[in-house]
Amino acid sequence: MTGCGALTTGPSAEGDDKVINVGVAAHIHAAAPGGRRYDASMTSEQRTSIKNGIWLCSTHSVEIDRDEATYTSNLLLRMKLDHERSCAEQLNAISGAFYKQDFVAIGPYVVGIGELTAVEENQWTIRINQFVEGNLRSLITYGENFSSSDRDDRFVLVNSLGDGRRLSRGPTWRKDGTSVVLICEVEPSFPRTDATRLGTTLATNDANDIFVVDGNMAIVSGLDALPQRIKEGLSMMRGESPFHPRAGSRIKEYYDAFVDTPWFQRWVKMEVIRLASIPYQDEALRTEYTPLRSVLHVDDVRQVGTERAGNWVTFRFLLTISGIGQWEREIPICIPQGKVQLQPEAWSHLGSDLTNG
Repeated sequence: MTGCGALTTGPSAEGDDKVINVGVAAHIHAAAPGGRRYDASMTSEQRTSIKNGIWLCSTHSVEIDRDEATYTSNLLLRMKLDHERSCAEQLNAISGAFYKQDFVAIGPYVVGIGELTAVEENQWTIRINQFVEGNLRSLITYGENFSSSDRDDRFVLVNSLGDGRRLSRGPTWRKDGTSVVLICEVEPSFPRTDATRLGTTLATNDANDIFVVDGNMAIVSGLDALPQRIKEGLSMMRGESPFHPRAGSRIKEYYDAFVDTPWFQRWVKMEVIRLASIPYQDEALRTEYTPLRSVLHVDDVRQVGTERAGNWVTFRFLLTISGIGQWEREIPICIPQGKVQLQPEAWSHLGSDLTNG
């Protein structure tokens, strides 16, 4: 009913699977002779069709049958169509906003739908319109604890940019209507390794078996080593290694939570951006490097098909590579099936309530 807007369904306290329904499916043309707006030319199938129904609150379902002069069949049909059109427009607007904007991450546990609105020297301005992980309280806590946080967790990532930066200090923020505007002071882009100068690593095939040539393990270097570096960087779960508990990716976590949703590709792209742009502190080697070494920008990451080969899931990477330019390749990534417990040594670093899987 135009102008009504009354809710007609909602949850019931009787159980999680129960609902309260106070709406009425009313006929536009009556189902039987003598009823309001009865049309003798209609077939029985037409009278019972959803096209002859209109959903109303209990009050208006009675009103339309008490005043046929006002509530003609043409008026009811027009109200129904206008409401359906309005719902479709709202849905399209939400969908459009979803795809025009993208994920923005401030540290590991504050993620929102938003955009980069300005860049000035060492300062990025970011607008978050909706939080998808964490909330404003999480953002405040992150800023308050920034100086004591691990350097690996001091970052900002922008999916639409395909890039990220390490933060030099905690972000400041202000409200702008329903949005949150962040001012992020960032460090310069971390240097990447020219892909043609990548060091030597063992060569593996798509099943992750080591190639053996004439009894010797095969090796690759330079650009040929890049797919292997990407495979290794993304396949190790964060917290899996007792020697490098902060190394690795969260892709398994995202796969388990979001693989069947439109969000999955965005979560994966954001994680690849983190490993491409945010340096990892290697305490053993006393040095820093970006885990994906040569990746300058992450242009796109997509899962290839829906099938997996055991623990392996193939993704198509469209990347901008140092010394090469734009580069595209399909690479299998190990995402173990089922629940996987972190190494006990890693719990002391990551918190006793964290598991992968």
